[in-house]
Amino acid sequence: MKNIWRLFGLIPTYKTRLLKVVLINTALGLVALLVPIIYKYVLDSIVGAVGSGFTAEVEAKIFTALAMLLGIYLVNVAFEYVSERLSDFLFIDVMWEIRKKMFRHLSTLSIDYYEQNRSGEILEKIGNGTMSFARWVYMIADGTLSTFISILLILVFLWIKLPVIGLVMTIALPLTIYISVLRVLKTKPLRREWMKRAEKGMGEIGETLSQVSTVRSFAQENYKLERYSKEVDDYRVYRLRQARYEWGINAGRGVLHMVTIVLSIGIVAIGTLKGTYTVGDILLVSLYFQQLRGNLGPLSRAIAETGDIETAAERMVEILDVQPTVVDLPQAKTLSELKSIQFKDVSFQYPGKETKILKNISFMLNSGQTLALVGPSGVGKTTITKLLLRFYAPTSGKILINGEPIENFTQDSVRGLIGTVMQDVALFNETIEENLRFARPKATEEEIRSAAKTAHADIFIDKLQLNYKTLVGERGIKLSGGEKQRVAIARAILRDPQLIILDEATSSLDSRSEQFVQDGLHKLMSNKTAVVIAHRLSTVTRADKIIVLEKGKVLEQGNHDQLLKKKGLYAKLFSIQSPSSDKTIDELLS
Repeated sequence: MKNIWRLFGLIPTYKTRLLKVVLINTALGLVALLVPIIYKYVLDSIVGAVGSGFTAEVEAKIFTALAMLLGIYLVNVAFEYVSERLSDFLFIDVMWEIRKKMFRHLSTLSIDYYEQNRSGEILEKIGNGTMSFARWVYMIADGTLSTFISILLILVFLWIKLPVIGLVMTIALPLTIYISVLRVLKTKPLRREWMKRAEKGMGEIGETLSQVSTVRSFAQENYKLERYSKEVDDYRVYRLRQARYEWGINAGRGVLHMVTIVLSIGIVAIGTLKGTYTVGDILLVSLYFQQLRGNLGPLSRAIAETGDIETAAERMVEILDVQPTVVDLPQAKTLSELKSIQFKDVSFQYPGKETKILKNISFMLNSGQTLALVGPSGVGKTTITKLLLRFYAPTSGKILINGEPIENFTQDSVRGLIGTVMQDVALFNETIEENLRFARPKATEEEIRSAAKTAHADIFIDKLQLNYKTLVGERGIKLSGGEKQRVAIARAILRDPQLIILDEATSSLDSRSEQFVQDGLHKLMSNKTAVVIAHRLSTVTRADKIIVLEKGKVLEQGNHDQLLKKKGLYAKLFSIQSPSSDKTIDELLS
């Protein structure tokens, strides 16, 4: 239950609403207690009239009892309406409140969490967990607590009116509850296993859908289906093991109920023949047993489902327990202007990796300058940009902004001054306009169109049937590579950042698209500080500073002319890469 109570901590303001529903349902339970007593009174009156004659007094008593019964049912209907209304609102509000809190927590986690966990698995944990928890709150509010109170009141009444029956019921009820608790304890490992399989299966679905073009281009639909089917088959195995155990438990509980009612009716029937009880007492016991059985059903389900929900809550709490690895200092301030960037002996090692990707990196970049990062794949070029964006913190060394440690500034304010255009453009499954507006939500329509024009994106947008209202599909699948790049550049132009991080994106484009993109990039970088990850040396000859990386270290540093004079790796690569060459640095070194 500790995980469920942990989730309760996320909705403190809902406790009053929960209490209201519990009180109303408790009142419903109290009203229901009166019904068997009235039926007993009516039946005993009829049986008495059979022996002594049907008098006006007996008739009045019966009609009075029936009028009371009608009044009780009307009150019951009114309470049920209010209870259902409040419970439904509570269920909906709790579910969405928890999801908002979980989403808010996820938005604070560092990038390394998402690089180590599949989005589909995260979504399954949250989706299943929030729905289960909200359903459990609804179940508790809508009847479980009031049901427990009703059971206690029925037992108290039976002990007063029919002590022997009260004793029988008091023995049977704890056994029933024990069976339900035993079911929860015995099946907990199975629940944990099938939930893991469900999460992995959802991870496979999410990954396949997000990379559907790659899957189809390799004709690997069946391979992905087999991977998903394996998770589904494992899920089915553990779910059936749990079900088989529950079938036996439910059968045992059913036998216990039948033995209890037969024994109770037998005791009252014999007592009636002896004159100890009345015929009405047989009906009273029968009706109260039906109420008890009806109440035990929800109570048993609540106990059983608590096990499922506790396991689902445990999976959610695992996410809540994850803390961001990069956090703002309490005294962190807002960065309003970016004057300089300095790396001082920066080293970095990814979590879970044995070796450092960066080793003692040092460089200085002033406002308005362009820095180019050159080197083969895997030497840490992208890692440097991730450190600048504060996705990670250096393992050792310092990153200085305007001469101060980058930790002195809030993450949001640092990223707010940075615009990125990456080789793999990620667009949302929204319209082109919404994807552009993502850079600056309050941008006017005129500003959006101006940014698109500057990036030459308006050329293809205006030809689309819905123009800026065109949906781009998942990750921009409806657009070509060049079109996505131009949208990304327009988005960066609209943001108007002080620092541009550019992972050169023209190497895979045709010459016409590359011309548009290069011109857009030139306009984007005009009078801006820039960090460019270079895949072709011809694109960085005008950079103010070029850093050549090898095995995570700075091998060479300087501008184009200085590096040519050094006659090192850069000069060697440049000499064999003609200006018109399409070969990347990786291809030249291979």
